Amino acid sequence: MRAILGGVLFCALLGVCARAEEAAKPVDVTVGPVTLRVVEIESGEKELRHGTRMLVKEFSINEGIAAKFKDTHARVFDVGPGGNACDGWPAVVTVDRDGKVAIDLTMRDLCSLYAVSTDAEGFTFVEKASPGRDGSVWRFTPEDRMRRLGVLVFRPQPKSTWRDLDRMLDHPLTLFNVAPFDAAVRKLTGAQFGEFVLRLNVAGEVEKKDDGFLVGTGCQAHACNSDLGFIGVDRKTRDVFLAMRSRQRVTAWPAVDRWPAPLRAEYEAWRKQ
Repeated sequence: MRAILGGVLFCALLGVCARAEEAAKPVDVTVGPVTLRVVEIESGEKELRHGTRMLVKEFSINEGIAAKFKDTHARVFDVGPGGNACDGWPAVVTVDRDGKVAIDLTMRDLCSLYAVSTDAEGFTFVEKASPGRDGSVWRFTPEDRMRRLGVLVFRPQPKSTWRDLDRMLDHPLTLFNVAPFDAAVRKLTGAQFGEFVLRLNVAGEVEKKDDGFLVGTGCQAHACNSDLGFIGVDRKTRDVFLAMRSRQRVTAWPAVDRWPAPLRAEYEAWRKQ
């Protein structure tokens, strides 16, 4: 304890222990004739500033696409908490003909992947729909600001078959693009479908096993130590086997004693994580 206190005092005297690392250098970003600045503060968060005015504060702020709509300059900033807790959301900064700076935070905390495009009148944002989660289309113009135009509902690829599974292995959620797989999972999980797919959001590729099985695992964003998902597919019989962990409770579809032996072994290894 004496050594620890001595180290803290030493650091305090030298003024070098306020942070483990030095703050990143400020970054200047232009919106038409105006220069904004992204500044990292002591807490590790970043602030987007116009002079002394703070426009938005978060752990991740990155400049995006810029455009000019008549007399108004605009730029999109990708904002979010960082890590795997949230995919981020767009903030739109505008500068009008008189130099007035405004920011639109309507989509704040929506936490979903989105694509942005621009035309002569404004920006269009498309939130991608995924299994268990609807997407949206948003429109920003200087006159109307940000408006939600409609909802996008996830649908598997039309006319897709089990033979398409091997093209969908980059992420467990990609498997749901295959219509019969999507239908099988929905039938097995029933009312718990949304809970199950939520536990696949953070994941790597689906593995192709030598014994003819596919295995995919994932976890819920920001809860990877407690909320997990498991997918097993018998490529020969086209049977699907699923498991979900919610803290200490594990649910399996169907019961594990009905699983093929190789998948039971994969399941047991996954359950002991």
